Amino acid sequence: MGAETAAAGIESVGTHRRPQRKPWFRGVPVTGFAIVAVVALITSMNTTARYVMRLPFDEWLSWFLSELQYHTIIGTSVLLAAVWARNRVPQPGPLQYAAAFAAVTLAVAAALLAIDWEERGYAAFGSDALSMLWLGTALLRYTFVGLVITSAWLYVRSEDDHAAALQQCALESARMDQQTEEARMQMLEAQIEPHFLFNTLAHVKRLYEIDRVSGARMMGNLKEYLAVALPQMRATGSTLGREIDHVTAYLNIQQIRMGRRLAFAIDVPDDLRAARMPPLMLLTLVENAIKHGLGPLPQGGHIDVRAWSEGARLSIVVADTGQGFVKASGGGTGLANIRARLASQFGAVASLSLALNAPGGVVATIVLPHQGTGAARGDA
Repeated sequence: MGAETAAAGIESVGTHRRPQRKPWFRGVPVTGFAIVAVVALITSMNTTARYVMRLPFDEWLSWFLSELQYHTIIGTSVLLAAVWARNRVPQPGPLQYAAAFAAVTLAVAAALLAIDWEERGYAAFGSDALSMLWLGTALLRYTFVGLVITSAWLYVRSEDDHAAALQQCALESARMDQQTEEARMQMLEAQIEPHFLFNTLAHVKRLYEIDRVSGARMMGNLKEYLAVALPQMRATGSTLGREIDHVTAYLNIQQIRMGRRLAFAIDVPDDLRAARMPPLMLLTLVENAIKHGLGPLPQGGHIDVRAWSEGARLSIVVADTGQGFVKASGGGTGLANIRARLASQFGAVASLSLALNAPGGVVATIVLPHQGTGAARGDA
C-alpha cells in the first residue's frame, strides 16, 4: 500500500512538472473545412466553366476534379496555418495577424511546391523560368485569398470568444447573485430566532422567581422547543411538518406564560406535513399574533393554525382573535422579511396576505407552490 501511494505521488509530481501540451491543431473547426470545400468548389467551377461546352464531358470532368483537388489542398493548408497561428498567438491584435500572414504565406508556398513537385516530378521541379513565374503568380494570388479568408475567420472567432466571455460573465454574475441572495435570506432568518430565545429566557427567569414549578415546566418546554428548532435554525429549507412542530413547541411555552389567556388549535392534515416550505415563517406569524394581537388584551384570545392544498397551491393560515390592526403595533420587520424571502425564492407564485378576522383579530395567509395531492380545502 505504501508503494502504491509513493507511485501515485511520483505520478502526480511528474504530471505537475510536465503539463500535457495541447495539440497544435486544437480548435480546427468543422465549419472551416466546409468553407474550404465550398470555396474550392466555386473556384474550380470558375476556372473550368468556360470550357464545359467546348470539351467532351469526360475531359471537362477530369479537369474539374483535378482543379478541385488542387484548390482543396491549398485551402486546407491555409485553414491549418490560420488555426496554428491563432493557437500560438491567441490574443487578437497586430501580432496575431502578423503570425497569421507568415503562416498562411508559408502554407500556400509549401502547398504549391508540393503540387508542382507531384505534377512535374523531381527532375523538372522549378527547372524553368515559366514554372517559377507560375509559382510566383499563384503564390501571390492564393496568399491574398488566403489572408482575406483568414482575416474574416479570425474576426469571427474573436467575436465568438467575446460572446463566450460575456456568457461566462453572465453565469458568474448569476451565481454571485444567488450566493448573495442566499446570504441575505440567512441574515433575514437570523433576525428572528434570537429575539424569541432571549424573551423566553427572560420569562423563565421571572417564573423561577415567582413560581418555581411553572418555571421548571417552562424550561422543559423550552428544551423540547430547542430540540425541534436547533437542527433547522440555519437551514434554507424545511417542511410544513417541522414548522408545525416548531410552532406547537412555541405555543406550549407561551401558554405557560399566559395561562388561560391563550388557547390554540392546529389543523394540518398528515399528508401535507411533507410539503416543502421555508423555515421560520410560520413561527414569525404566530409570534406576531401573540405579541401584537393577543398580548395587549387582558382577556387574551385564540390562535388557529390551518393548512390545505388546492391544485398546485399550498395555503397556511394563522388566525387570531386579538386586537386586529393597530397603528404602530409593530411586527412590520418580520412580515417584510417573509415577503422578501417569498419573492426571492418563489417569485410571483408565492404571497403573504393579511385580512381582518371576524369578530376581531387578523388572518395571515401564506400561499406557496405545492406539488402533490393535498387535503381538501378548509374553510378560510
